[in-house]
Amino acid sequence: MMNNSSSGVLFLLSIAVGVAMMGLGIIWPLVPVYAVELGAGGTMVGLIIASFNFSRALFSPFTGGISDRWGRKIFIVIGLFVYAGISILYVLPERAETLIVIRFFHGLASLLVVPIAMALAADIAPPRKLGVYMGTLNMAVMVGLGFGPAMGGALRDYLGINAAFYTMGALAFITCLLVMIFIPPDVRYYGNKAKSKPYSIKKILSNRIVLGIFTMRFFAASGQGAVYTFLPILAMQLDLSSTQVGIILTMNIFLIAFLQRPCGRLADRINPKYLVIIGTFASGVTVFGMPLVDGFIFILGLNILMGIANGISLPGGLVITGRLGREMGMASIMSLNDAAWSLGMIVSPILSGIILDAFGLSYVFIIGSLLILMGGITVIIFLWHYE
Repeated sequence: MMNNSSSGVLFLLSIAVGVAMMGLGIIWPLVPVYAVELGAGGTMVGLIIASFNFSRALFSPFTGGISDRWGRKIFIVIGLFVYAGISILYVLPERAETLIVIRFFHGLASLLVVPIAMALAADIAPPRKLGVYMGTLNMAVMVGLGFGPAMGGALRDYLGINAAFYTMGALAFITCLLVMIFIPPDVRYYGNKAKSKPYSIKKILSNRIVLGIFTMRFFAASGQGAVYTFLPILAMQLDLSSTQVGIILTMNIFLIAFLQRPCGRLADRINPKYLVIIGTFASGVTVFGMPLVDGFIFILGLNILMGIANGISLPGGLVITGRLGREMGMASIMSLNDAAWSLGMIVSPILSGIILDAFGLSYVFIIGSLLILMGGITVIIFLWHYE
């Protein structure tokens, strides 16, 4: 009975999160270009992108701990509602600097959705299906993000950039209604788990395995952010259209999504650290090659390889985190995991923007590659004895 009810909740939660992430994905490749159109240089573009993740890194530890005490559903609903309202603000700025404030509050709203939903999926997962459950929800996240860039590029090319922002807001509002109506109250499917006392942040980070995953996530985000932030600008130099950029990012994310469930099942059966190591090193190598090729087909091919690499590594990290979260506090550790990624995404656009202005676009991707490879080395060092 528990298995059936938990799988039903997972299905509904996956639909809701996937639709919400589709909205975020719509504007993902458009914000850097929008900022440039408003007069931003490389450093300002970096600050605008970083502000979204700054709020996530700042508030992640607190929201996770509160959710472990108060539950999951209420946070997801509030996050989606605020998320929908903030989406409309994107059409208002006349100066690029205003986007920093909008992105800050957008990041705070999004913080209440995916990390808490991940904690809920881990809460309801049967003992030997943690990887499958985490992989399924992460697949929904990636499918939503994957559809988004192609939709956003087409909306901008044919209806204008404001249509993309309005669509994002509408999808967030629809998702909010779906969660309110169809996701049952927390207590119905995992009792009082959410109210158990979580570990302190200091105690969680004193764990060697947590610290290794945290550090790897930081380096991976610092490197991958170079691709996700500046690929649209690289595409402009190569005379690619917004639609082509959307296709490239969509293929990258779809391959991550496609591999989440099978690699999650694999992570339930073997040591998940091997998936993290293999995927992280492969991702770093593909990013290194991006500024060295020319044309739509070659850039698309490297993004396909990057998507496969990240699709292999992500489920392994989620399984390791989920296993630790059952003792330390699920939302607490998921939010810290998210904070590590957000910290990397703060460093990445700012560092990449400075590198862009000082040395040129190629070095943004080369240094990004080296940062990802450092993440792989970190996993080897910290998780060498993990079983």
